[in-house]
Amino acid sequence: MLPFLVMKETDKIFGSLLFITQRWTVKGDAILKDKVGITTKQWMLLVILMNNFEGIQPTITETAKEFGTSRQNLKQVALSLQKKGFIDIKPDPNDFRIQRIALTGKHLPYFEGTDNESWQKNYINSLFKGFTNEELFSFSAYVDKLIENL
Repeated sequence: MLPFLVMKETDKIFGSLLFITQRWTVKGDAILKDKVGITTKQWMLLVILMNNFEGIQPTITETAKEFGTSRQNLKQVALSLQKKGFIDIKPDPNDFRIQRIALTGKHLPYFEGTDNESWQKNYINSLFKGFTNEELFSFSAYVDKLIENL
């Protein structure tokens, strides 16, 4: 069992991370709504599809695993992106029980070009304003440890 003092700090860190996540999501949703017309979760799904499944059409289950959520939650986010024309959800040609996700290309204007890269980098950099490079490297290592624990 953890000593009380350590437990208090872990409680603070846990609560703070939940608070930060919520605030980042609200701020990100506001920016993305104006720029792209999507939410932070929808943006993250597009990023995962572009970076983790380049050139292939993953299943909903495979994508949910990469996204770190349930298949049902992923499907809700994916359906909203499909309605907006960013992705297609199609049955696998060899097994109609399996659904695959394909990018339509509509996302490209929002992710390519210096203007689009710039506002995304500026937003993310603003979240870490005031951090030194050393602090960022340490923080990144701590985040990696938290992810390992999950």
